[in-house]
Amino acid sequence: MSEAVETNKGGFFVGLLLGGAVGAVTSLLMAPKAGEKLRKDLWSTYQTWLDKSSQIASTLSNKTEEVVSKVSDKTDDIVSTVSDKTEDMVTKVTDKATHLVDTAKENKQLVSDSIQAAKTTFQNNQH
Repeated sequence: MSEAVETNKGGFFVGLLLGGAVGAVTSLLMAPKAGEKLRKDLWSTYQTWLDKSSQIASTLSNKTEEVVSKVSDKTDDIVSTVSDKTEDMVTKVTDKATHLVDTAKENKQLVSDSIQAAKTTFQNNQH
């Protein structure tokens, strides 16, 4: 489900809980009962709604923990993937750089050898 629907569900349940509590208290206060009976009914209704609200709070807490766990797992997966890709890239760049350095050293040696050969040829031709 989308996040908006989940958020609206929470609002719906809070509204349902508050509406039910207000309706129950109103019906108890409007019904003709003796004081002792009215207090017992009010206390019973209060206990019922307290239990239900505790159950809802527990359910919401559990759902929140599940979401946090899923987000944490996904984040760990993403971090691991990015880390692996970064290591691969560093390895490839290092390999390329090493290859370029080796090629440059070889070319330097070839140029140095060519210059030395030309110098030797030039000196031999002058004598």
